[in-house]
Amino acid sequence: MPGPVDDLSISPEELRAAVASRDLPALIARLVRERSWGAIVLLFGHAGGPEGATSLGLPELERAAHALTLALDAVQAPRNARAALSDELRAVRIAAAEALLARAAVPALTENERRARRRAAALMAAAGDHARAAIVHEELGDDVRAAEAWGALGELDRMEAAHARDEARTGVRRAASDVLRRFDVLLAAGERRRAIASVAGVPAGTPSGEAARQLAARLEARLLRGRGVSLRVRGGATVRASALPARLGRDPLAEIPLRDPGVSRQHATIVADAEGLAIEDAGSRAGLRVAGARVDGRFRLRGDGEISLGATTTLRFSARAEGQIVLRGVAGLDRELVALVGADPLALSVVVPGAEGVALELAAGAPRLVRGPEVAVRVDGHLVGHGCDLLAGDVVEILGAAPVTLEVA
Repeated sequence: MPGPVDDLSISPEELRAAVASRDLPALIARLVRERSWGAIVLLFGHAGGPEGATSLGLPELERAAHALTLALDAVQAPRNARAALSDELRAVRIAAAEALLARAAVPALTENERRARRRAAALMAAAGDHARAAIVHEELGDDVRAAEAWGALGELDRMEAAHARDEARTGVRRAASDVLRRFDVLLAAGERRRAIASVAGVPAGTPSGEAARQLAARLEARLLRGRGVSLRVRGGATVRASALPARLGRDPLAEIPLRDPGVSRQHATIVADAEGLAIEDAGSRAGLRVAGARVDGRFRLRGDGEISLGATTTLRFSARAEGQIVLRGVAGLDRELVALVGADPLALSVVVPGAEGVALELAAGAPRLVRGPEVAVRVDGHLVGHGCDLLAGDVVEILGAAPVTLEVA
């Protein structure tokens, strides 16, 4: 291999200019055709050093090494491995690999660094330095290629260890794929809580698993909790649905929250017993009245009537045979209130015309929409199965004869 720089077909100044111009692939192809091996070694030595790093990015250096690989593939290697040309080919490959390894951090954090180190390992293997190639492949987690490199060296124990690591990694990926497939199926069906729970089974260290965990965390933050839910009917009123027992008061966590400052935080409670539905005072300051009469104990709710909470809030009630009651605001700050209270499932059609076949399940503290087989429902644009766990901000489309759109508050 030519030694003195004066004998090379390119001067150091030309090398620096080529690096600065980022036209290395064409220059390398030319130098290979001219068999200027010393110039190529000098070029990669410069490109991989501090001066080259200031003017040549790692992606450009990797493309230059790729150009070298392609150009060398066209060079017919001598049959005698001890021939001078064999030494020269090894030298240029090692020089290119050293330049890439010098510029790519360990561990490789970016895809550019990973690509550069993979290229370096391939050049090392082609140069016959299988040990270093294997180590770089192991650093990258590419145990298949690491096993090939160890096998080329006759290091059978290390080859088998690499194969074992690859099989274990493949098993982890397969397990993650199975869990993620189940996650997607559950999510598409509306089984959001089960989907979130399933992500706990994703093995750690898989990129797709981490993405699923982040999605599950975002979904969990939006999951509705409690035994009440508010639904805005697009183009209509807001409907409050709650399970029994249902507290009425200014407490935001009450099943039927009210805004009137004259109402206590815990003012009254609608309950169910063996005889049906009843209302009782929850220790309010201003008292509870039904049809104008003060209620001190439990008052049975039958038919239609009016409930007064404090001096200004009046609600009209309509008790239904199926153990549900509809409340509508008549006076006070909550005169626009429409509420449905009762045992699961709460048929939405009682307060939302066009919602036939759709109900709510609330008693478990995890609001859930359920549909009958005769109606199709889309949630956030996706058709759901029999039930769907509700998230804050969900858009529910009931695709009946007269379609209805609801927004989950």
